[in-house]
Amino acid sequence: MARAKNYAKHIACLESFWSYDVETRLSVTPVLELLGKRNGTRWIILNSNTLDELKFNLEIYKRIKGGNILYLAFHGYPGGIRMPDLKIDIETLASLMGRKFRNWIIYFDSCSTLKVEKGRISDFLTHTEASMLIGFERNVDWLEGAAIDLLVLDWLQHYRNMGRFWNRFKRVYKDLVGNTGLKAFLK
Repeated sequence: MARAKNYAKHIACLESFWSYDVETRLSVTPVLELLGKRNGTRWIILNSNTLDELKFNLEIYKRIKGGNILYLAFHGYPGGIRMPDLKIDIETLASLMGRKFRNWIIYFDSCSTLKVEKGRISDFLTHTEASMLIGFERNVDWLEGAAIDLLVLDWLQHYRNMGRFWNRFKRVYKDLVGNTGLKAFLK
């Protein structure tokens, strides 16, 4: 595939435990490591397993200069994310984020989070002033999700225009996008 000039976008990832089995703990860290080795993508990952950790970590990420992608790796449900013993809807998350993530890409790596009315997505984009919201409308197998994460996060490094990115990505990976319910919404 012909690649455009790199438009480096740093990734700020928040991740929660995928299960209580910490001995064989799943993590998106290998996806980020591979991106770093593949194209020099800079990334940071912080664990967020409680509301206080989520608030604290969002405050840290708000201060990042040049951060462009907020990668939210959590279990999900229609209209929100899950942490151990806690659900947070996208409206609460938008309130916690405020406008400090203006022009960022928000990537919900969480099952079914975007299976909501378009008005809620529009409100999220308006409240946060994010440039793009991307995520899943269906439940996705963990490994299949990690594979599409790698592709999405890699492709985002090569596009300035997110409309062009999304149109080309969904055409090239039509079956994968269709099978996982991956959707994107632009400001």
